[in-house]
Amino acid sequence: MNMGFEIVEGPEVETVFMNFDALNAGPNHPSRDLTDTFYITDNTILRTQTSPVQARTMQSHEPNSPIRMIAPGRVYRRDDY
Repeated sequence: MNMGFEIVEGPEVETVFMNFDALNAGPNHPSRDLTDTFYITDNTILRTQTSPVQARTMQSHEPNSPIRMIAPGRVYRRDDY
């Protein structure tokens, strides 16, 4: 039973724009630090959160239309044990 929610998955390899800029995490945000994020290139990373899936979903829906979604998935960041 999905209780009215759509299960949406997105890429684990993400653009810096979708992972940070589209979510208003500015250029000096601590999560962008090389010690916290796995960079593949200057503009490509392993996603640090599932929020880029939300941003992609909002881009694909009509403005002001309700979105009911769950974004499960893996995230990659350097955390201390």
